[in-house]
Amino acid sequence: MKIWKSVVLSCVILVALSVVIVARAEEPPLVDDKYSLKADREAMEALRKDIPAERQKLNDEKAFMDEMMTDLSKHPSLVRSRFSTLLNKKRSVFNKDMTKDREVFSLTQRQDREKFTKDQTAVRKDFSRKKTSSEERQDFFGELDSRRKDFYSVQKEKRDEFEANMKDKRKNFDDYVRSKTDEFNQLHRDYTKRYEENKKLLSNHKKQAEIKRKQTEKDLENEYRDVNAKPATPLEVGQ
Repeated sequence: MKIWKSVVLSCVILVALSVVIVARAEEPPLVDDKYSLKADREAMEALRKDIPAERQKLNDEKAFMDEMMTDLSKHPSLVRSRFSTLLNKKRSVFNKDMTKDREVFSLTQRQDREKFTKDQTAVRKDFSRKKTSSEERQDFFGELDSRRKDFYSVQKEKRDEFEANMKDKRKNFDDYVRSKTDEFNQLHRDYTKRYEENKKLLSNHKKQAEIKRKQTEKDLENEYRDVNAKPATPLEVGQ
């Protein structure tokens, strides 16, 4: 009966963990994978092929944090410096990509405007060669003006959509950085505590070893002193 209860309890725990993993895996990422702080686990890809991509990312980010907080020989300031350096590198990559996206978008819109203006000029020149009435000219130029307004209206909509998308990307990245910084600070406080405790432990071990060394030297000195204090025993002839 106890074995059966244990089996049932294990199944329940496995199901609960599966639900948590699936739920976490379905959460949309805040930033593109190239901006995330994670450990390099490419060598494990073959073993992780059946794990959802977002779950892999969460595992890699956790591994990154765990790896930084494992080596207690590193001073806490060095650990923080490494985190800040990596974070700044990711921010630099993100900013460069944002700048490049803006440049590409602006170039595309400028090229579209130049093509539209060129096409409009060609249409006007072609129309001007024709013999037309006042009403036809009014209709023609009214149509050109309507096309111009529509074109620039569409461009403005695209620009507004682009800016909104860029704003979302920036917000998501800043939220991600804030989240990871908070996570790091919490882990770093624990690391600092463990570092100080380990430092004291190593210091105590060193002191104990030094005390033991001195005691050993003292014991040897006392032993030699006792030996030297005894009178020498002459050797008998013939022995």
